[in-house]
This record gives sequence, structure tokens and C-alpha cells, in this order.
Amino acid sequence: MDLYQVRYFLTIAETGNFSRAAERLYLSQPSLSTGIKKLEQELGVTLFERGGRRTVLTAAGRSFLERATAIVEQYHAALHEMKGFHNQPILRVGVLGTMRVADLADFVCGFQHYHPNVAIELHDGTLDTLREGLEQGDIDVAITVLSLRPSSNSAVQDESQTSTTLFRQPLWLAVPPSHSFAQRASIRLAELDGQPFIDRVNCEFFQQECQILSAANVHPKVVYRASHEEWVISLVRAGLGISIMPYWRRLTEITYLPIVDLDFQRTIGIKWRKHQNSDLIEQFCRFASSHNWESMKE
Repeated sequence: MDLYQVRYFLTIAETGNFSRAAERLYLSQPSLSTGIKKLEQELGVTLFERGGRRTVLTAAGRSFLERATAIVEQYHAALHEMKGFHNQPILRVGVLGTMRVADLADFVCGFQHYHPNVAIELHDGTLDTLREGLEQGDIDVAITVLSLRPSSNSAVQDESQTSTTLFRQPLWLAVPPSHSFAQRASIRLAELDGQPFIDRVNCEFFQQECQILSAANVHPKVVYRASHEEWVISLVRAGLGISIMPYWRRLTEITYLPIVDLDFQRTIGIKWRKHQNSDLIEQFCRFASSHNWESMKE
């Protein structure tokens, strides 16, 4: 079945006459009749009662009328959507799963306020999946960790990709205000032994954390393994456990404590593929660099 045949059918149904339909379609009547015959042969039914001054739909024709109308409407909808797709640039942004959703939403809304014609696709993932997504071209840019190391060490960036730093965060112990640690100025790793603990399993620091705790012979009581930051925050707030996590400045109902013998910080920034020349990516990175990240900074 071809779209032109469906249009022939709908025009005849509307005009009620092969001759008038042919005039409207700028066709000869034999060409129109041939097109309808092919359509009827493919469908295996007769669509019109021929003869008389007015062409009347058969029962099969009346049934097909609804389908034919829907086919044309869907075609025009798809055509409109594809034109919009061509006219509206899309930026695929990979986002680290250990970032706060509310702050990222504020950032993306701010960018779209100044660039309303740009569609943003957000893809959350781990440090490794974002790196792979960039390499494979599945995402255009990534808001991710550029470095994770003791605060005293300088950051070393991946030379295979271009990047720009946005902010830095220390990794501290997060506890609910009701916890006995909440009144302390700092804490030591040994004091975490036996404490109800929330593992951040998709965190870029997770493997190092496990190794450091094991080496110090510290064994917290893991009560939950969370894959996203919002889960960790909610569980700590509820008093279900404590966790080592990035310091979020404006986070309420959570008390942060520096860990004396675990002085790590992470550097968050934007990465994109080397030699990837794009005005859209340049605009996005420029906006990100000028954005107010105060709620995330140390």
C-alpha cells in the first residue's frame, strides 16, 4: 500500500466522485481509477460502489476510511516531528550518578532559558560508563569526576579528552543530626567500626573506600547499598545509617564531619572528546563554567 493510494481513496470519499477527485488531485481519471484498483486488489475488498452520479463507500470502504485517515494523520505528525528534529539541535549530556538531581536540574533549566531551541538529553551513569559513552560517541559531553585523590595532591587530567573544572568537593562523613557523632568537630576512621553504614556502590570512590577501611581493620555494619546520591541522602536523613560522601553545602538535616585520616576530595568538571568541534558544546561548557555552583562547592 502506497501513501498516494490512500490519498486517492480519501479524496474520492470526500468529493463523492471520481471526476472531481481527479481534478482536485491534478490527475487523469484513468490514473486515479488504476490507483484505486491496485489498492482494492491489495486489500482484497471493494471500497466503492461504482455507478450513478455519486460514488458511495461500501461497508469495507467505510471501515477503511477511519484507518486511512489515521494513516495520513500519522504521516503528517511524523513529518512534523522529523522537521522539528532537524531544526532543533540535541545535546546528549552524561551525568555522574553521584551528583545531586536538584542542582543539575537547576543548571540545565538555566542553560535552556538562554538556549530554548536546544533539546537536552540526560544520561546518568558511573565514571566508567560515562568515559565509555564519550569514547563511543553515545554522549556529547559528560559532567563527571576529573580527579579523585588526597587533597594535598594536584589533579591529573585524562590527556585523551578535553575538560574544564567546575568545582571541588571533600569526601566527609555524613550523619543524621540525632547521631552521637553530630556534636563532634571531626572523626577518625577507627570510630566507624560497627556503625550502621550506607555503601555508595556506584561511587567512583567505592573501591578505594573498601580498600582503605579493610587496611585499617575497620568494618562498618552495611545496612544498605545505594546506587544514587538521592537515596544516600534520604537514608542518612532518616537515621538509618551514616556514609562517606561528597560535601553538599546547602544540604539540610545532615551533619558533615571531616575524617582526620581520610583526606580525599573529588574534582568535578566537564569532559568532551578531543577534536570535537561544536558551537553547541562550546556554548554549553561556557555556560557551565559561569554557572553558580555554590551549593556544590567546598
